[in-house]
Amino acid sequence: MDRLEVKVSITKLLVSLLIVIVPLSVIGLILTERADKSLDDSIGNNFKTMAQLYSNQVSQFVTERVSDVKRLSADPLVIAAAAGTKRAGANAKPNLEPQPASTGAGAAKTAPAGTVVTPAVLGSSASQLLRQQKDLDPRFLWVVATNANGDVVAASQRPPMPSYSHDEFWQSVSLNKGQSAMVSDILYDDFTKSYYANIGFPILDTASGRSVGVLNAAVNMTQLLAMFQAPMSSGARAVLVNDNGLIVSGPSSDVFAHVKSVEFDAVRDSLGSLEGRQSGWQLTSLANGSYIVAFAGTGLKQAYDKLGWFVMISQDEHQAAAPIRGLEHFAVIMVALALFMLVLLCVYYFLHRAQRFEDIEDVVPAGESRSAAASM
Repeated sequence: MDRLEVKVSITKLLVSLLIVIVPLSVIGLILTERADKSLDDSIGNNFKTMAQLYSNQVSQFVTERVSDVKRLSADPLVIAAAAGTKRAGANAKPNLEPQPASTGAGAAKTAPAGTVVTPAVLGSSASQLLRQQKDLDPRFLWVVATNANGDVVAASQRPPMPSYSHDEFWQSVSLNKGQSAMVSDILYDDFTKSYYANIGFPILDTASGRSVGVLNAAVNMTQLLAMFQAPMSSGARAVLVNDNGLIVSGPSSDVFAHVKSVEFDAVRDSLGSLEGRQSGWQLTSLANGSYIVAFAGTGLKQAYDKLGWFVMISQDEHQAAAPIRGLEHFAVIMVALALFMLVLLCVYYFLHRAQRFEDIEDVVPAGESRSAAASM
C-alpha cells in the first residue's frame, strides 16, 4: 500500500519547537497578565463612575431640599409671622391650651405638660403656606417656623412643642448668624416609620437683614437611603458611609446599627491623598479575599458638618471578573500544557540520543570489521 511518510529529524523538530513555543508561551503569559490588570482597571473605573452617580444623586437631593427650605424662609408671610411675634416682646408667651398626645416626626422632645400651639397659629396664612408646601411635596414630614425666642409662629401641622428654645438643633441654627442652612444627623420617626433629617435655615428680615427666627423642616430621607439598602444587580454592593467610617445606609444595615465599613477602612489612606481621590478606586485585600472598592465623596461636608458622606461600591474581585476570568484561565492552562509537552520531548530526546544499536553490532563480527577497515 502506498503511504505518505514524512521523515523529520527529531533534533530539527525539537529546535523548531523551542524557537516557536517558548517565545509564544512567554508572550501569552505576559498578555494574560496585562489583560487581567486591564480587566481590573475597567471594572474599577465602572464602579468609580457608578459611585460618582450615586454621590451626585445624594448631593442633588440634599441641595434641592435645602433650596426649598431657603425659599420658604424668604417668603413674606413667614418673615412677617416671625418678625411680628418678635415685636410682641421678648417676654411674651404664646397662647396655650391643653395638649393632646404628641404625634408626628420629631416627637422625641415633648412639650411642657398641658401646653400646645393655639389653633390661631395653625390657621394663620404662614401656616397655610407651610401646609401647602407639605401637601405638594410629601418628602416634607413637617415644617415649623419660630421667632427669635424659639416660639412657634407657623407650622404645617400641630408641632410636638410650642417652643424650640431648648432644642439643640434650633439653638445651633439660631446661633448661626450667617445665611447658611444646617442639616442634622439622620433620625427616625416612629409615627411615619421614616428616616429623616432636620434642615434649618434662619428667617432673615428683608429690611435689616437680621435673623428674626428659624424655619425648621423635617425631610424624609427614606427614599434616598433605600438606594443603598438593596444589593446591585451585578452582585456588587453600594454603601453610604460617614467620614468616621460608620455605615449610614447599606444592605441589611442603617445608621442606627453603628456598623463600621471595612471597605472604608481599607481605602482610608486613598481618601486622604489627592492621587487616591483622582484614581477613585482601589484593589484591596479584605478578610475574605481581594475586593475592588470604588469611592466618591458627596461634597456636602463643606457646607454641612454632619454630612461628611462617601459612597463606596465594592465587589469580590474574582466574582467581578468571573465572565472573563474563565478565558484567561483557559489560556494559561494551554500555555502550561504546551510547555509541559515540550519538556517531555526534550527529556525523551536527551535520554535516547546516545542509544546504541546493539542488535546491528552483534550481527557484524568484530574481526570482519577490522579486516574491512584494513583493506580500505
